[in-house]
Amino acid sequence: MKRILVTILASVFVFLVTLDDSLAQATAQISGTARDQSGAVLPGVEIHATQVETGIIRDAISNETGSYVLTILPIGPYRLD
Repeated sequence: MKRILVTILASVFVFLVTLDDSLAQATAQISGTARDQSGAVLPGVEIHATQVETGIIRDAISNETGSYVLTILPIGPYRLD
C-alpha cells in the first residue's frame, strides 16, 4: 500500500512540475532604436511590424531616445517597416 501511495504522489508531483510549461503560450518581443544614417536617434518614428505568415500588423512609436518595443507578439517571422 505504501509503495502505491509513493508512486501516486510521485506521479502527481511530475504532473504538477510539467503542467506550468504545457500551459505557457509562446510570445515574442521586438525592440530597437530608430536612427538615421548618421546614427542620430529619431524620436516619434512610426514602427510597423508585419507578421509574414498572417499579414497582421503591430505598430509602435519610438520615444524621445528613439527606442521602441513591440510586446506579446505571436511567434513567427516579422517584417519591420
